[in-house]
Amino acid sequence: MRLSRSFPRCIPALLLAVWLPDAAATEEAPEPALRAVLFYNFLKFADLPANGSSDQVLNICVAARDPELLTAMGRLRERPLRSRRLAVRAYEAAADCDAIYVESRARWQAIVNGAGAPGALTVGAYAGFVDDGGIIELSFDRDRSRFDINLVAARQAGIRLYPQLLRLARRLID
Repeated sequence: MRLSRSFPRCIPALLLAVWLPDAAATEEAPEPALRAVLFYNFLKFADLPANGSSDQVLNICVAARDPELLTAMGRLRERPLRSRRLAVRAYEAAADCDAIYVESRARWQAIVNGAGAPGALTVGAYAGFVDDGGIIELSFDRDRSRFDINLVAARQAGIRLYPQLLRLARRLID
């Protein structure tokens, strides 16, 4: 059986319907919840280095000020990832992060000018994030989510991204 090319576009909506039953009851899920679900799915399709974390905990850091986004990201604690549980907190130091969600260019520049983000999967929500050295840039175009991937940055961080994720990307930087 062959799936249509439009099937991958409906995946975020399907995941929201399963993951956030209250949001599915409304016409449209709130954008922070959608960002959190997409971030979680990026993690599912990546092999991350240990970064000093235990084999049982994956440390997610959120470099954002939006309280709704922080709440939505906090709900990820309820979701296991493979055999690891997720620990979600506000960004303080990159050394403790396996994955970092970055809200703005200013926040990314502060991270880069500090310790950087060695070995962390970085996902940014501003235009030009992958051009600035981030790994995945998330954007929304009308009712569709889009993302670009910087494979050079992923390799430098020691992160392997699965082909299933790469095929869905709008743009790959290699």
